[in-house]
Amino acid sequence: MVEIMNDVSYSNVREMVKHCLCEVQSKTANIGVSGIPSGFESLDELTDGFKKGKVYIVGGRPCMGKEEFVLSMIRNIVVDSKVPALLFSTNNMGQDYMQRLLSIHCDISTSLLQQGTLKYNEWEIIDKGIGTLIDAPLFIHNCLDLPLNELIETVRNCIRDKVVKIIFIDCLQMIDFAKGEKGISERIAEVMHSLKKMACLFEVPIVVGSMLSRGVEYRDGIEGKQPQFMDLANSCYIEELADVVIMVHRPEYYRMYEDERGRNLHGVMEIYVKKNNLNPLGSILLDYHEDTGIVTSRKSANASASKPVRLKDFNTDNNAVKNLIQTFELEEELPF
Repeated sequence: MVEIMNDVSYSNVREMVKHCLCEVQSKTANIGVSGIPSGFESLDELTDGFKKGKVYIVGGRPCMGKEEFVLSMIRNIVVDSKVPALLFSTNNMGQDYMQRLLSIHCDISTSLLQQGTLKYNEWEIIDKGIGTLIDAPLFIHNCLDLPLNELIETVRNCIRDKVVKIIFIDCLQMIDFAKGEKGISERIAEVMHSLKKMACLFEVPIVVGSMLSRGVEYRDGIEGKQPQFMDLANSCYIEELADVVIMVHRPEYYRMYEDERGRNLHGVMEIYVKKNNLNPLGSILLDYHEDTGIVTSRKSANASASKPVRLKDFNTDNNAVKNLIQTFELEEELPF
Protein backbone atom coordinates (compact mmCIF):
# COMPACT_ATOMS: atom_id res chain seq x y z
CA MET A 1 0.00 0.00 0.00
CA VAL A 2 1.33 3.44 -0.93
CA GLU A 3 1.64 5.63 2.14
CA ILE A 4 -0.04 8.98 1.57
CA MET A 5 -0.97 10.36 4.96
CA ASN A 6 0.02 9.45 8.49
CA ASP A 7 -1.56 12.08 10.72
CA VAL A 8 -4.96 11.55 12.33
CA SER A 9 -7.09 14.54 13.24
CA TYR A 10 -10.09 14.86 15.55
CA SER A 11 -12.96 17.34 15.73
CA ASN A 12 -15.50 17.85 18.48
CA VAL A 13 -19.20 18.51 17.92
CA ARG A 14 -18.81 22.25 18.54
CA GLU A 15 -16.27 22.61 15.73
CA MET A 16 -18.28 20.42 13.36
CA VAL A 17 -21.56 22.29 13.95
CA LYS A 18 -19.70 25.56 13.45
CA HIS A 19 -18.34 24.31 10.12
CA CYS A 20 -21.78 23.01 9.11
CA LEU A 21 -23.45 26.37 9.74
CA CYS A 22 -20.73 28.19 7.84
CA GLU A 23 -21.25 25.88 4.86
CA VAL A 24 -25.05 26.25 4.95
CA GLN A 25 -24.86 30.04 5.15
CA SER A 26 -22.24 30.23 2.42
CA LYS A 27 -24.34 28.04 0.13
CA THR A 28 -27.49 30.08 0.81
CA ALA A 29 -25.63 33.35 0.16
CA ASN A 30 -24.25 32.04 -3.13
CA ILE A 31 -27.49 30.25 -4.09
CA GLY A 32 -25.59 27.39 -5.66
CA VAL A 33 -23.95 24.05 -4.98
CA SER A 34 -21.33 23.79 -2.25
CA GLY A 35 -18.99 21.76 -4.47
CA ILE A 36 -17.61 22.42 -7.94
CA PRO A 37 -20.58 22.50 -10.37
CA SER A 38 -20.56 19.95 -13.18
CA GLY A 39 -22.34 22.35 -15.51
CA PHE A 40 -25.42 20.09 -15.49
CA GLU A 41 -27.89 21.65 -13.07
CA SER A 42 -30.06 18.55 -12.72
CA LEU A 43 -27.01 16.45 -11.78
CA ASP A 44 -25.74 19.07 -9.34
CA GLU A 45 -29.12 19.10 -7.62
CA LEU A 46 -28.53 15.44 -6.74
CA THR A 47 -24.82 15.52 -5.92
CA ASP A 48 -24.39 19.13 -4.70
CA GLY A 49 -21.42 19.42 -7.07
CA PHE A 50 -18.00 17.79 -6.80
CA LYS A 51 -16.90 18.18 -3.19
CA LYS A 52 -13.47 18.14 -1.58
CA GLY A 53 -12.23 14.83 -0.26
CA LYS A 54 -14.69 12.70 -2.22
CA VAL A 55 -14.14 10.07 -4.91
CA TYR A 56 -16.62 9.93 -7.79
CA ILE A 57 -16.87 6.91 -10.09
CA VAL A 58 -18.32 7.33 -13.59
CA GLY A 59 -19.06 3.94 -15.17
CA GLY A 60 -20.19 3.07 -18.65
CA ARG A 61 -19.92 0.46 -21.39
CA PRO A 62 -18.14 1.30 -24.68
CA CYS A 63 -20.13 3.56 -27.04
CA MET A 64 -22.27 4.94 -24.20
CA GLY A 65 -20.58 8.35 -24.34
CA LYS A 66 -18.81 8.12 -20.98
CA GLU A 67 -15.70 9.96 -22.21
CA GLU A 68 -17.82 12.62 -23.93
CA PHE A 69 -19.88 13.09 -20.75
CA VAL A 70 -16.72 13.55 -18.67
CA LEU A 71 -15.09 15.84 -21.25
CA SER A 72 -18.27 17.95 -21.42
CA MET A 73 -18.10 18.33 -17.62
CA ILE A 74 -14.41 19.24 -17.84
CA ARG A 75 -15.23 21.83 -20.49
CA ASN A 76 -17.97 23.31 -18.27
CA ILE A 77 -15.62 23.40 -15.28
CA VAL A 78 -12.49 24.89 -16.86
CA VAL A 79 -14.12 27.20 -19.43
CA ASP A 80 -17.39 28.35 -17.82
CA SER A 81 -16.44 28.15 -14.13
CA LYS A 82 -12.69 28.69 -14.73
CA VAL A 83 -11.81 26.08 -12.10
CA PRO A 84 -8.33 24.54 -12.68
CA ALA A 85 -8.50 20.81 -13.45
CA LEU A 86 -6.01 17.99 -14.02
CA LEU A 87 -6.86 15.10 -16.36
CA PHE A 88 -4.93 11.83 -16.32
CA SER A 89 -5.01 9.98 -19.64
CA THR A 90 -4.05 6.42 -18.71
CA ASN A 91 -4.46 5.19 -22.30
CA ASN A 92 -1.97 7.68 -23.76
CA MET A 93 -4.88 9.46 -25.47
CA GLY A 94 -4.23 13.04 -24.39
CA GLN A 95 -4.15 14.38 -27.95
CA ASP A 96 -7.35 12.51 -28.83
CA TYR A 97 -9.04 13.99 -25.76
CA MET A 98 -7.88 17.44 -26.81
CA GLN A 99 -9.35 17.00 -30.29
CA ARG A 100 -12.65 15.78 -28.83
CA LEU A 101 -12.67 18.66 -26.34
CA LEU A 102 -12.18 21.11 -29.21
CA SER A 103 -15.08 19.45 -31.04
CA ILE A 104 -17.29 19.70 -27.94
CA HIS A 105 -16.35 23.28 -27.16
CA CYS A 106 -16.83 24.56 -30.72
CA ASP A 107 -19.73 22.20 -31.55
CA ILE A 108 -17.89 20.97 -34.64
CA SER A 109 -18.16 17.41 -35.95
CA THR A 110 -15.29 15.23 -34.75
CA SER A 111 -14.98 13.58 -38.16
CA LEU A 112 -14.45 16.99 -39.81
CA LEU A 113 -11.56 17.72 -37.45
CA GLN A 114 -10.05 14.28 -38.01
CA GLN A 115 -10.29 14.54 -41.79
CA GLY A 116 -9.42 18.24 -41.99
CA THR A 117 -12.44 18.91 -44.25
CA LEU A 118 -13.59 22.15 -42.63
CA LYS A 119 -15.60 24.73 -44.54
CA TYR A 120 -15.09 28.48 -44.22
CA ASN A 121 -17.93 28.97 -41.74
CA GLU A 122 -16.63 26.07 -39.61
CA TRP A 123 -13.19 27.70 -39.44
CA GLU A 124 -14.98 30.86 -38.30
CA ILE A 125 -16.71 28.92 -35.51
CA ILE A 126 -13.38 27.46 -34.37
CA ASP A 127 -11.72 30.88 -34.59
CA LYS A 128 -14.44 32.33 -32.37
CA GLY A 129 -14.41 29.53 -29.81
CA ILE A 130 -10.68 28.85 -29.58
CA GLY A 131 -9.96 32.03 -27.64
CA THR A 132 -11.88 30.87 -24.58
CA LEU A 133 -10.46 27.35 -24.77
CA ILE A 134 -6.72 27.98 -25.09
CA ASP A 135 -6.60 29.92 -21.82
CA ALA A 136 -8.68 27.35 -19.91
CA PRO A 137 -6.88 26.08 -16.76
CA LEU A 138 -6.73 22.44 -17.86
CA PHE A 139 -3.64 20.26 -17.50
CA ILE A 140 -3.32 16.80 -19.09
CA HIS A 141 -0.96 14.08 -17.89
CA ASN A 142 -0.44 11.57 -20.70
CA CYS A 143 0.89 8.04 -20.13
CA LEU A 144 0.12 4.35 -20.57
CA ASP A 145 -0.68 2.27 -17.48
CA LEU A 146 -0.39 5.09 -14.95
CA PRO A 147 1.79 4.13 -11.94
CA LEU A 148 0.03 5.06 -8.70
CA ASN A 149 3.16 6.69 -7.24
CA GLU A 150 3.46 8.86 -10.35
CA LEU A 151 -0.20 9.84 -10.07
CA ILE A 152 0.22 10.93 -6.46
CA GLU A 153 3.39 12.91 -7.15
CA THR A 154 1.90 14.61 -10.21
CA VAL A 155 -1.18 15.65 -8.22
CA ARG A 156 1.03 16.97 -5.43
CA ASN A 157 3.10 19.06 -7.86
CA CYS A 158 0.12 20.38 -9.83
CA ILE A 159 -1.77 21.42 -6.72
CA ARG A 160 1.31 23.23 -5.50
CA ASP A 161 2.29 24.88 -8.79
CA LYS A 162 -0.96 25.15 -10.75
CA VAL A 163 -3.53 25.46 -7.95
CA VAL A 164 -5.53 22.53 -9.36
CA LYS A 165 -8.95 22.15 -7.71
CA ILE A 166 -10.31 18.92 -9.21
CA ILE A 167 -8.75 15.69 -10.55
CA PHE A 168 -10.06 13.52 -13.41
CA ILE A 169 -8.72 10.03 -14.21
CA ASP A 170 -10.06 8.40 -17.37
CA CYS A 171 -9.85 4.74 -16.30
CA LEU A 172 -9.60 3.21 -12.84
CA GLN A 173 -8.53 -0.20 -14.15
CA MET A 174 -5.53 1.33 -15.96
CA ILE A 175 -3.95 2.69 -12.77
CA ASP A 176 -0.87 0.52 -12.32
CA PHE A 177 -0.43 -0.47 -8.70
CA ALA A 178 2.69 -2.45 -7.75
CA LYS A 179 1.27 -5.79 -8.79
CA GLY A 180 3.38 -8.39 -7.04
CA GLU A 181 1.38 -11.55 -6.50
CA LYS A 182 -1.87 -9.78 -5.67
CA GLY A 183 -5.02 -10.41 -7.70
CA ILE A 184 -6.89 -7.73 -9.61
CA SER A 185 -9.60 -7.39 -6.94
CA GLU A 186 -7.03 -6.77 -4.23
CA ARG A 187 -5.20 -4.22 -6.36
CA ILE A 188 -8.41 -2.36 -7.20
CA ALA A 189 -9.25 -2.19 -3.50
CA GLU A 190 -5.82 -0.74 -2.69
CA VAL A 191 -6.04 1.78 -5.53
CA MET A 192 -9.49 2.91 -4.30
CA HIS A 193 -8.15 3.27 -0.76
CA SER A 194 -5.24 5.34 -2.05
CA LEU A 195 -7.50 7.58 -4.16
CA LYS A 196 -9.72 8.25 -1.16
CA LYS A 197 -6.72 9.13 1.00
CA MET A 198 -5.35 11.37 -1.75
CA ALA A 199 -8.69 13.20 -2.10
CA CYS A 200 -8.74 13.88 1.64
CA LEU A 201 -5.06 14.83 1.91
CA PHE A 202 -5.07 17.27 -1.02
CA GLU A 203 -8.65 18.43 -0.36
CA VAL A 204 -9.84 17.90 -3.93
CA PRO A 205 -12.62 15.87 -5.56
CA ILE A 206 -11.37 12.98 -7.71
CA VAL A 207 -13.54 11.83 -10.63
CA VAL A 208 -12.60 8.42 -12.05
CA GLY A 209 -13.93 6.59 -15.10
CA SER A 210 -14.52 2.87 -14.71
CA MET A 211 -15.04 -0.04 -17.08
CA LEU A 212 -18.23 -2.08 -16.89
CA SER A 213 -18.49 -5.80 -17.53
CA ARG A 214 -20.33 -7.31 -20.50
CA GLY A 215 -23.21 -8.44 -18.31
CA VAL A 216 -25.46 -5.68 -19.60
CA GLU A 217 -25.10 -7.01 -23.15
CA TYR A 218 -26.80 -10.29 -22.18
CA ARG A 219 -29.82 -8.75 -20.43
CA ASP A 220 -33.03 -7.97 -22.31
CA GLY A 221 -35.46 -5.09 -22.21
CA ILE A 222 -35.09 -1.40 -21.36
CA GLU A 223 -34.48 -2.05 -17.67
CA GLY A 224 -32.15 -4.93 -18.44
CA LYS A 225 -29.86 -2.69 -20.45
CA GLN A 226 -29.59 -0.14 -17.66
CA PRO A 227 -26.18 -0.42 -15.91
CA GLN A 228 -26.14 -1.86 -12.40
CA PHE A 229 -23.63 -2.05 -9.54
CA MET A 230 -22.85 -5.64 -10.45
CA ASP A 231 -21.64 -4.45 -13.88
CA LEU A 232 -18.71 -2.57 -12.32
CA ALA A 233 -15.47 -4.50 -12.65
CA ASN A 234 -14.64 -5.60 -9.07
CA SER A 235 -17.85 -3.89 -8.06
CA CYS A 236 -17.84 -4.70 -4.34
CA TYR A 237 -14.70 -2.65 -3.66
CA ILE A 238 -15.65 0.24 -5.93
CA GLU A 239 -19.19 0.36 -4.58
CA GLU A 240 -17.98 0.33 -0.98
CA LEU A 241 -15.13 2.81 -1.23
CA ALA A 242 -16.52 5.39 -3.70
CA ASP A 243 -18.52 8.28 -2.28
CA VAL A 244 -20.63 8.72 -5.42
CA VAL A 245 -21.23 6.25 -8.26
CA ILE A 246 -22.63 7.55 -11.56
CA MET A 247 -23.61 5.34 -14.51
CA VAL A 248 -23.85 6.47 -18.15
CA HIS A 249 -26.34 4.85 -20.53
CA ARG A 250 -27.66 5.48 -24.07
CA PRO A 251 -30.81 3.44 -24.88
CA GLU A 252 -30.57 4.46 -28.55
CA TYR A 253 -27.41 2.36 -28.90
CA TYR A 254 -29.51 -0.75 -28.16
CA ARG A 255 -32.20 0.37 -30.65
CA MET A 256 -34.53 1.46 -27.88
CA TYR A 257 -36.16 4.64 -29.09
CA GLU A 258 -39.00 5.05 -26.58
CA ASP A 259 -39.28 4.35 -22.85
CA GLU A 260 -42.20 2.99 -20.86
CA ARG A 261 -43.58 6.53 -20.46
CA GLY A 262 -43.57 7.08 -24.19
CA ARG A 263 -40.65 9.53 -24.09
CA ASN A 264 -38.51 9.86 -27.21
CA LEU A 265 -35.03 8.42 -26.54
CA HIS A 266 -33.32 9.53 -29.76
CA GLY A 267 -30.18 11.48 -28.86
CA VAL A 268 -30.75 10.91 -25.14
CA MET A 269 -28.14 10.08 -22.52
CA GLU A 270 -29.36 8.72 -19.20
CA ILE A 271 -27.29 9.41 -16.10
CA TYR A 272 -27.97 7.23 -13.04
CA VAL A 273 -26.71 8.26 -9.61
CA LYS A 274 -26.47 4.82 -8.00
CA LYS A 275 -24.64 5.80 -4.82
CA ASN A 276 -24.69 9.26 -3.28
CA ASN A 277 -23.56 9.48 0.33
CA LEU A 278 -26.08 11.44 2.46
CA ASN A 279 -27.79 12.70 -0.70
CA PRO A 280 -30.70 11.34 -2.77
CA LEU A 281 -30.37 8.83 -5.58
CA GLY A 282 -31.95 9.44 -8.96
CA SER A 283 -31.58 9.65 -12.71
CA ILE A 284 -31.49 12.50 -15.19
CA LEU A 285 -31.77 12.85 -18.95
CA LEU A 286 -29.23 14.79 -21.01
CA ASP A 287 -28.95 15.50 -24.72
CA TYR A 288 -26.14 13.70 -26.53
CA HIS A 289 -24.91 14.87 -29.93
CA GLU A 290 -23.07 11.91 -31.43
CA ASP A 291 -21.35 13.79 -34.26
CA THR A 292 -19.68 16.34 -31.98
CA GLY A 293 -19.70 14.42 -28.68
CA ILE A 294 -21.18 17.35 -26.81
CA VAL A 295 -23.48 16.56 -23.88
CA THR A 296 -25.93 19.29 -22.86
CA SER A 297 -28.64 19.82 -20.29
CA ARG A 298 -32.30 19.53 -21.08
CA LYS A 299 -34.61 22.38 -20.17
CA SER A 300 -36.01 21.82 -16.71
CA ALA A 301 -39.77 21.73 -16.46
CA ASN A 302 -39.69 22.39 -12.74
CA ALA A 303 -38.53 25.76 -11.48
CA SER A 304 -38.06 26.34 -7.79
CA ALA A 305 -40.92 28.42 -6.40
CA SER A 306 -39.20 29.30 -3.14
CA LYS A 307 -36.28 31.66 -2.70
CA PRO A 308 -33.39 30.83 -0.33
CA VAL A 309 -33.33 32.94 2.83
CA ARG A 310 -30.04 34.25 4.21
CA LEU A 311 -29.40 33.77 7.89
CA LYS A 312 -29.52 37.50 8.68
CA ASP A 313 -33.11 37.58 7.32
CA PHE A 314 -34.21 34.55 9.34
CA ASN A 315 -36.67 35.57 12.09
CA THR A 316 -38.42 33.12 14.37
CA ASP A 317 -39.49 32.70 17.96
CA ASN A 318 -37.07 29.79 18.24
CA ASN A 319 -33.61 31.34 18.62
CA ALA A 320 -31.61 28.11 18.66
CA VAL A 321 -29.66 28.87 15.48
CA LYS A 322 -28.89 32.47 16.47
CA ASN A 323 -27.87 31.33 19.95
CA LEU A 324 -25.51 28.84 18.35
CA ILE A 325 -24.01 31.61 16.27
CA GLN A 326 -23.42 33.77 19.33
CA THR A 327 -22.03 30.83 21.28
CA PHE A 328 -19.61 29.85 18.53
CA GLU A 329 -18.85 33.47 17.61
CA LEU A 330 -19.61 32.89 13.96
CA GLU A 331 -20.51 36.49 13.15
CA GLU A 332 -17.00 37.29 11.96
CA GLU A 333 -16.77 34.17 9.80
CA LEU A 334 -20.16 34.11 8.10
CA PRO A 335 -20.53 36.23 4.96
CA PHE A 336 -23.45 38.45 5.97
